Amino acid sequence: MAQAQIFDARSGNKSSLDLKGPKFETEPREHVIHRAVVAELDSRRRYTASTKGRSEVTGSGAKLYRQKGTGRARAGDMKPHNRVGGGTWGGPKPKGKRSRKRINRKEALAAFHGALSAKAADGELFVLDSLAFDAPSTRQAKDLLDKMDLQGPVMVVITDDDEHAALSFRNLPRVTVVGSYEYGVYELLRAREVVFSRAAYSRLAGEEK
Repeated sequence: MAQAQIFDARSGNKSSLDLKGPKFETEPREHVIHRAVVAELDSRRRYTASTKGRSEVTGSGAKLYRQKGTGRARAGDMKPHNRVGGGTWGGPKPKGKRSRKRINRKEALAAFHGALSAKAADGELFVLDSLAFDAPSTRQAKDLLDKMDLQGPVMVVITDDDEHAALSFRNLPRVTVVGSYEYGVYELLRAREVVFSRAAYSRLAGEEK
């Protein structure tokens, strides 16, 4: 059975927590996880890149110089793509009805549980108990992670109640701070270790994502 390491932020004591249920005991399927990552990254793209074609460039449409006798190429106007300031050939255009990479909810859930289970099996899940910051303190956050002996990159999952903790961890290099419902398969795979606050872990273990 996979286990998570519990670290008491006040005393520094360590203990272990058995991870049970489909969220931590699902067999990872690489093709499903890959589809989920592709869909997640595609959903973040804005598809707003746009370039001007020949007909959209401002300028005269008159022939630049006479057809023969100059020794130069037989040029038309100044707007083809091979001239400086001309239009772009084959450039990106935003599409009204673009084809998104999609994945159904059952597959997305299987991918998330599979990625989480892989982290659990590798011993890369941690729970921070007694996580309390009286005020934002980056030094306190760094000392805490150093005591846990994490190699990073680290993803710290917290709740809205841990505002001081969020401000403390976010300044550390190789540390990403996310809310309870603000991460997916891609974030799980990017992080080497995933650290949950006790409240964030309780939400994960007790509620369906």
